[in-house]
Amino acid sequence: MNLNQLRVLYCVIKTGSFAKAAGELFVTEPAVYIQVRSLERDMGFTLLDKFGKELRPTEIGKLLYDYAEKIFNLVEEATQAVKDLQELRKGSLRLGTTVALAQYFMPVIISTFQDRHPHISIYLDERSSRALVEGILQHLFELAIVARVPYPERVDVIPFTRDELILVVSPRSKLLAKGSVTLEDLTAEPVIFTDARSATKFNIWQEFEKRGLKPAAIIEAGNNELIKQLVKKNRGYAFLSYICVRDEIQKGELVAVPHAGGSFTMEIDIIHLKGKTLSPAAATFLSFLQENKKASNLTTLTDDLTKMI
Repeated sequence: MNLNQLRVLYCVIKTGSFAKAAGELFVTEPAVYIQVRSLERDMGFTLLDKFGKELRPTEIGKLLYDYAEKIFNLVEEATQAVKDLQELRKGSLRLGTTVALAQYFMPVIISTFQDRHPHISIYLDERSSRALVEGILQHLFELAIVARVPYPERVDVIPFTRDELILVVSPRSKLLAKGSVTLEDLTAEPVIFTDARSATKFNIWQEFEKRGLKPAAIIEAGNNELIKQLVKKNRGYAFLSYICVRDEIQKGELVAVPHAGGSFTMEIDIIHLKGKTLSPAAATFLSFLQENKKASNLTTLTDDLTKMI
């Protein structure tokens, strides 16, 4: 069945005349007549009866009209749905990020973004950086904001900002006896990390391995809040993002210890699957992140965005 012919029949029955259908379709009246007669030949049935100047659909003509109405209503609905997505009146985004970023950074990012685009729904998942990379490869997320780890070739990487890692200890730690510490000094104390797949552990562990060092003990905790509690109880030291610990440092609950070799930083990237066409919501969110990209660090970026809310 030719859908163009079906549309012509639909317009004829809806308007009640060949002339009015021609005006609605922006074609000539003979063209409308020819299309209806072609459809009748294809179907093998008469679809319209004429009583003087009045056109009435036959039983089969009415059946086709009812189906045509459903079809073209769905076409109109689909067209409007696409337009709504393009114009961001609707849409959803599946986004992944690390636990630390989800807790301390994403509330500001998402709040600022939804002030601009209140009709976009965001579904946020928290995982380690390496698990987020796997999630991108498995099409679980359109975008992920991660601390840099080795990436496979199938992932597109957009540098975003950087995060400063602070060495924190309890106010009762023996390490405070030194003005600054070296990695060699740290091997005598337990180090507390998040899970083995985290970017923080990957980056710090590389620094130990470069020097052929290994900490006395390793404690793995489920999240940054648990890590901070263990450090407060003087169970070891940790490298944490400054944005995670600045409140505790200001309150004196944790102490930042200078590292003799200089500060540790992690690059924060936006990643997505190479070759994947991003949805309008994801493309808009990516543009929003790039508009607010800073050359400084995560803490400065968060503070600047907070002022915009």
